[in-house]
Amino acid sequence: TATATAPAAPPGTVPEGFKQIGGPANGLTVAVPQTWIALDLSRDDLDENLKAIGLTGEALQQARRSLRPLVANKAVWASDRTSATTSPNRFATNLNAFCQESADVPADQVIADVKRQLGQLGATVSQAGEVPIDGGTAVRVVYRLPSRGIDIRGTQYYTRSSSSGRTCILTLSTDKDGLQPLFDRIGTTLRPR
Repeated sequence: TATATAPAAPPGTVPEGFKQIGGPANGLTVAVPQTWIALDLSRDDLDENLKAIGLTGEALQQARRSLRPLVANKAVWASDRTSATTSPNRFATNLNAFCQESADVPADQVIADVKRQLGQLGATVSQAGEVPIDGGTAVRVVYRLPSRGIDIRGTQYYTRSSSSGRTCILTLSTDKDGLQPLFDRIGTTLRPR
């Protein structure tokens, strides 16, 4: 069990060079680098937005398949638009975040449940523990997941909204080394609404 080294920003602060995405309809906000593209899946037309960000052909179909389930959860999705060009697998560094109904369980149970679920997918968890985030705490889990020949480096944050009683989940994914400090910086900005 380890904690993140990045300190949480004062509540509601968007780091310099970042922009806030999400809002009340999503149940959360999170800050991402200004250069990232973002979709609000609570209100945007998925097909139009995917075409507007330049996806065509199989990339469009793959994005549509992977994002369709997030529409039901009124998620936010964001991606580093240039990351696929420098990725050895043409994998775009991305995040998705949403809130869902869940029981109020202690952090150690969340960690155990997430480790079990990731283990069933073949993932290896390297870090898990509570960390400070924007105005509260979250469970942070860092893992590696083999998927279709790609070694995904993932980080998930789980935090509970005291006002809505829902759990908000932020998942960040890449196939590159060295992005954990960025993922931690993004994660500390997660804020349930």
